[in-house]
Amino acid sequence: MPGAYGAASLGPPRRMSHDPLRLLPGVELLGQVEGSGLREAPYYVRRVDGEVVQLSRLLYVLAEHARPGRSLEEIGHAAGAELALRVRPDQVHYVLEQKLHPLGLVAGPDGAAPKLERLDPLLALKFRVGVIGPRVVRAVARPLTALFGAPVMALVVCALLAFDAWLVGVHGIGHGLSHVIEHPTLMLMLLAVTYVSLAFHECGHAAGCLRGGAQPGAIGVGVYLVWPVLYTDVTDSYRLGKRGRLRTDLGGVYFNCIFALGLAVAYLIWGFEPLLLAVVGQHLIVLDQFMPWVRLDGYYVVADLIGVSDLFARIKPVLRGLVPGRPLDPRVSELKGWARAAVTAWVLTTVSILIAMTVVVAVHAPAYLSRAWASLVAQSEAVGHAVAGGDVAAVAAGSLGGLFLLLPALGFLLVYVLLCRRLGVGLAVSRTRATVTR
Repeated sequence: MPGAYGAASLGPPRRMSHDPLRLLPGVELLGQVEGSGLREAPYYVRRVDGEVVQLSRLLYVLAEHARPGRSLEEIGHAAGAELALRVRPDQVHYVLEQKLHPLGLVAGPDGAAPKLERLDPLLALKFRVGVIGPRVVRAVARPLTALFGAPVMALVVCALLAFDAWLVGVHGIGHGLSHVIEHPTLMLMLLAVTYVSLAFHECGHAAGCLRGGAQPGAIGVGVYLVWPVLYTDVTDSYRLGKRGRLRTDLGGVYFNCIFALGLAVAYLIWGFEPLLLAVVGQHLIVLDQFMPWVRLDGYYVVADLIGVSDLFARIKPVLRGLVPGRPLDPRVSELKGWARAAVTAWVLTTVSILIAMTVVVAVHAPAYLSRAWASLVAQSEAVGHAVAGGDVAAVAAGSLGGLFLLLPALGFLLVYVLLCRRLGVGLAVSRTRATVTR
């Protein structure tokens, strides 16, 4: 997601082969945001490193006309005609050098490009690595766009609801649970099905993006806290209207519904009870994705409904604005009235949920760690017996069980360290500012 205004720092100059103070090759002008919650809808520009920054109309128009081969006079004349303003060459030079160059959009006065620094939003995906290239992703997603037709969507939802009613009200999942308890290695099968469904989930985002007319990028792997997760680059969806962006956001969970329906059909054909657990698992994935307090699909749905790109960046300004006598931060005052109310509600609920989760984790962490350690010891003993008996499937199942016991503990520790680091940096910056202003 784009940051509030982007970030870049000047590093060692690198010579460029084009005119100085001109738009860098590879920079994409995505256009004005539709359905924005800001009083003046911003314009989005994608840098060569994939980060998206927001610009005012003035800066966007100047960037749009700052093409290689054009003089400052030509840029000022073309931009001034579009803005109905008189723009002098020295004003063009100032904006390009002092505003757009630090953002990483244009070359410097000597033809040098800025050293770009990727944004580090709170609770964002880390260590992203593309696995499937954009060309392959688009080839796979193109036929899947037909699944977003209204009749197909209605059929999927109605059929899945009917199966769920039968599963909950008539059949239940008791037989499936018994199968898995009697044969623990079936957990490997359920785990494999889960990861296949997650890959299909990402195809849903790509297909939703392509259905709206935008071009999805690569599908890759990253780390969210400590969990390995898949992601899809759908940055290009920012050029779409609100409906297209919401289709992209919801495409993943919609494809989970399709996958669940496919599992249901497979059960009706073969009667294999553990498949019903996989169906329930898809519903749990959907519910998990709808949580709007972390950067999952639900968060982006809320952000696109409100029309505000990075809600986490507005937590601190909103909380400060609630203190009587404090002036409003520009990141709050620039919001429309209804959008400000919605963002404030999201901030208050998010802070409350995160504090409650922190308290619960802190209170129950000792007991959890004790039980986790006991389970880990038991898992290790079971893996040892499986190794001695040559049971490869049991070794794999026990090893994965141990890994899943360790990851939550590592996640709690990592979140604690990240929060302490951010609080420490914020405190240091506040003290420095206070010292400077004395």
